[in-house]
Amino acid sequence: MKRLISLFLMLSLTLLGAQLCMAAPLGVGARAISMGGAFTAVADDGTAAYWNPAGISQVKMGATPSIGAQGNISNLLKIVGSQEIDLTDLEGSLNGVFGGGLTLGNFGFNVFGDVDANIQRIENGMLLKKDSTVQGTVTLAKEMTDLFALGVNAKYVYVSNEQMVQTVEEGQVKNEKNEKGAAVDLGGIFKIGKVVRLGAVLKDYPITSFELFDPPTKIVVGGAVKIPLAGLLIAADLETSLQGENTVYHLGIEQPIFGLVFLRAGGYKNDEGFNFTTGLGGKLGPVVIDVAAILGKEDPGIFATVGVKF
Repeated sequence: MKRLISLFLMLSLTLLGAQLCMAAPLGVGARAISMGGAFTAVADDGTAAYWNPAGISQVKMGATPSIGAQGNISNLLKIVGSQEIDLTDLEGSLNGVFGGGLTLGNFGFNVFGDVDANIQRIENGMLLKKDSTVQGTVTLAKEMTDLFALGVNAKYVYVSNEQMVQTVEEGQVKNEKNEKGAAVDLGGIFKIGKVVRLGAVLKDYPITSFELFDPPTKIVVGGAVKIPLAGLLIAADLETSLQGENTVYHLGIEQPIFGLVFLRAGGYKNDEGFNFTTGLGGKLGPVVIDVAAILGKEDPGIFATVGVKF
């Protein structure tokens, strides 16, 4: 199963023809990523469960498969479908994310995952490190009042850690570990009139103990303002870890054109600097198509989402 997931991800990324590089995953969903990840107070499409479980209460029905990648492996084609990977032909990093599922108002089921691979030269050979995480998520949400909604994600988490060393003397030596566990997200959305929304999420709080998967529990707070008549949406998020890791700032805007085309831009700032994002969306009836790009020189990436929303 893990090989099939990895192969599907690699093949899809190749078809996208992206320039890839190493980076921590920004998230799932081209619309949110094109807005710099400032989506906590918005969370109103098929990827809402990922960003804020309370947001699914805004979606009558949505199904949104999504995929994306960042990395700088120039020889990505060489590992597509390969049973035996010659590490001496590759060097660099790849981070890929994928997600999909079904949202039905107060209930949602989704699968989210990411693959983080790094190939580097070592003495007398090459080293491949690959960390894969797949999360099966059940989401429940309820509008407590017309102005306030709560939501929770219950996550079943599967984690795999793989290391492969290739040397002239010993050939390939592979070591793999995996484990399973559970975690939760808790989120809320607050509406102030029809213009302002506030959101807050406690993400990745572990229910069971992990050895390989030790996610930093994060608190994300955000706000969004939708300008009347023009329809311009402006959003901002602040993300911080309870473990004291770096704080990340997110900012994004979205401008609809006749309700059919959506222009987006934004960015996010962490300890490594500021990364610009941009994207484009199209809507024809219930069908939605979104694409996004991260424009940073150190970590460019490309993302795509195709789905339906009612």
